[in-house]
Amino acid sequence: MTRGLTLLPAVDVAAGRAAQVPGDAGARPSEVALSLVREGARLLHLVDLDRAFGRGGAPGLMAGLVEELPVPVQLSGGIAGPEDLSWAESTRAVRVVLASSALADPALVEEAARRLGERLVVAIDVRDGDVVARGTTVRLGPVSEVVARHAVLREGRVRVLVADASRDGRRTGADVALFRSVARLVGSAVTASGGVAGLADLRALRDCPDVDEVVLGAALHEGAFTLREALEACR
Repeated sequence: MTRGLTLLPAVDVAAGRAAQVPGDAGARPSEVALSLVREGARLLHLVDLDRAFGRGGAPGLMAGLVEELPVPVQLSGGIAGPEDLSWAESTRAVRVVLASSALADPALVEEAARRLGERLVVAIDVRDGDVVARGTTVRLGPVSEVVARHAVLREGRVRVLVADASRDGRRTGADVALFRSVARLVGSAVTASGGVAGLADLRALRDCPDVDEVVLGAALHEGAFTLREALEACR
């Protein structure tokens, strides 16, 4: 018997536009998000790529999108310091993703957990077995050692988003074993991100008890399947 897998279609925002729509550099993020809602999305993963890559970001635009969209939003992208945290906390996002780079500062992670409670999601970006800070060359160490340094992680007090940094956006197949291994370190099912190439990957994640959510990016936006097809595959 299988169980459902929750899908979080991603809307990546750069320079004020939706970044991952092939052949359309002028797509408005709100239009892309609303089209996903019409197809059945019930929770969106909204990413500020400019903030994530140190290009300043668009806090007003992102907060406005969270306010405007008719479904709950998981807000992500470079939320890694005290000011980022304060801003994200002030939005109406139902979830806030603390960037993997923040794991270098255990006090900040604890503070985020205290302030955000169930709204907090902690990203663990993994490449070749190490936790990495996306957009930089920084490696924070093996996943098991990084998790061990953070009580909120090892005690399973927050949701964890595991991003496969070596496969993200490449549609090379989901590494189910990676997601399973991190889930067992944190003692709870995780949100998976990275590598999904087709519906077979979604079915494999659906059937893995260590994964209960998946972020959909490149495969969805590049037409490997429709959101309706993905939702059906994940029932």
